[in-house]
Amino acid sequence: MKQIQPYPVAVALSFIFLIYYFTCVVIHLLLADTTWEMYRWLEMILVQFTWLTPLSFILGIIEVIIGGFYIAYTLVPLYNFYDKYFSSTKGDETMKPLRFKPVAFTIISFGIITYTLCVISNLIFPQWGMYRLWEIFLPGFSWISWGSYFIGLIGLIGYGIYIAAIFVPVYNYFGKGKYPEFK
Repeated sequence: MKQIQPYPVAVALSFIFLIYYFTCVVIHLLLADTTWEMYRWLEMILVQFTWLTPLSFILGIIEVIIGGFYIAYTLVPLYNFYDKYFSSTKGDETMKPLRFKPVAFTIISFGIITYTLCVISNLIFPQWGMYRLWEIFLPGFSWISWGSYFIGLIGLIGYGIYIAAIFVPVYNYFGKGKYPEFK
C-alpha cells in the first residue's frame, strides 16, 4: 500500500496557513475600525500574538509554519496507521480513494491529542489562554473540570465523524476525474 508522506503535506499546509495568516492581517489592517473580528483566532492560538508589532508578526509567521508541520506530522502517520489497520487488501501500490473509518479515526485522534496538549499547556501556562478557543468550538466546555474535559472529548468525536462524512465523499468524487498532474 502506498503511504502518504508527511513532508509534502506539511509544506502545503504551511503555505496555505501563511496565505490565510497574511490575508487576515491585511484585512484587519484595511478594516481596522469595523466589526470584522475573524483575526481574533490568531490571538487565541498564536502564543504572545498581539496586534501588530514587527516581532509579533514574525513570531506569527513562525508559529503558523510550525503549526502546518505539527498537523502534517501528526495527521499523516495517524492516517497511514489507520488506513493500514482498516485495510482489507495488502500490497496495493496505487493510491486508492479515501475511506471513512481511517479518516474519521485520524481526525478524532488528532483532535484528542491536540485538545489534551492544549489543556495541559493551559494548566502550565495559564496566561496563554487557548481554552477560550475550545469554549467557542466545543459547546458545553468551560475552563476546567473533568466533566467539561469529557464534554470536549465527545464534541471532538462528533466533529471528527462530521468532517470525515463530508470530506471523504467530496474528495473521492473529485478524485475519480482525470486531471493533469502538476509538476
